[in-house]
Amino acid sequence: MPRVSKKVEALEKALAIIEEDGVHALTYDSLATATGMSKSGLIYHFPTRHELLIDCHKLCAERWEEELVGLSGGKTADQLSPRQRYRAALESMGKNDPLIELLMSIHSQSHPDFQKVWRDVDRRWLPDPASEDESVVLASIIADGLWVHDHLTDRPLPPQRRRALIDVALGHLAE
Repeated sequence: MPRVSKKVEALEKALAIIEEDGVHALTYDSLATATGMSKSGLIYHFPTRHELLIDCHKLCAERWEEELVGLSGGKTADQLSPRQRYRAALESMGKNDPLIELLMSIHSQSHPDFQKVWRDVDRRWLPDPASEDESVVLASIIADGLWVHDHLTDRPLPPQRRRALIDVALGHLAE
């Protein structure tokens, strides 16, 4: 197994800080404390806090796309039909992800540089709500709801119920 780079380790710690205390808590000082790296070492990898946040978004977006490829049997978006891509996205978003994934997705809307990181992945894998068939858009909205549900309520979905709802949404994607 390849060794994880110091940069990736720092990004992991940065995401942990954001998940625990919010984006505002991510500073060079807090990250230096969490990683044991010097501030100058962090600045070498991330010359500005803004670039650090962009790299946090890149890491999350890359991991999501890797998951989507895995759910598609190792095929990339360009090797799949639109509905096959949407099925993978629904399967991915239908599960209860860690809170950091939701927080980073919401945070991405706060600046065009962060949005840009996610744009290509979104356009490759998610339906365009302005032009796609209503049943596909409905399945996508169901996936969004499943993705955030357990973070918005104290009544999480039991795994069997979540699976049943994913299956209902998948029914809207039948080719």
